[in-house]
Amino acid sequence: MHLGPNELAILKDIQVTAAEILEAAGARDIETFNDELAPGLCIHEMGTARMGRDPKTSVLNGWNQSHDVPNLFVTDGACMTSSGNQNPSITYMALTARRVTTRSSS
Repeated sequence: MHLGPNELAILKDIQVTAAEILEAAGARDIETFNDELAPGLCIHEMGTARMGRDPKTSVLNGWNQSHDVPNLFVTDGACMTSSGNQNPSITYMALTARRVTTRSSS
C-alpha cells in the first residue's frame, strides 16, 4: 500500500489533534506514533445509532431495534458509544446472536 502526501498529512494531523485532546483532558507524558496505516484501516466506528428507551434521544431500543423503522435491527457497534481498547467484533457477534435467538424463539 502506498500513502500519498495527503494521506501522510492526514495521519500527522490525527497525531497532533489526538495529543491536543489528551492534553486538554489532563493527560501528561503523551507520546504519539505513526504506523502509516491508511485512515480507516484499523478502526471500529461506533456510536452512530445510540441505544435508549426514548425515541427522542435515541435511535434504537434495548434490543437494537429501530424506534422508527419496523423490523430494522442494528447488529454492529453503532449502538455503543465507546469500546475498550480491544476489537469489539465479538460483542457485535453477540448482539447479532441475541437478536437471532430472540427472534426465532418468539
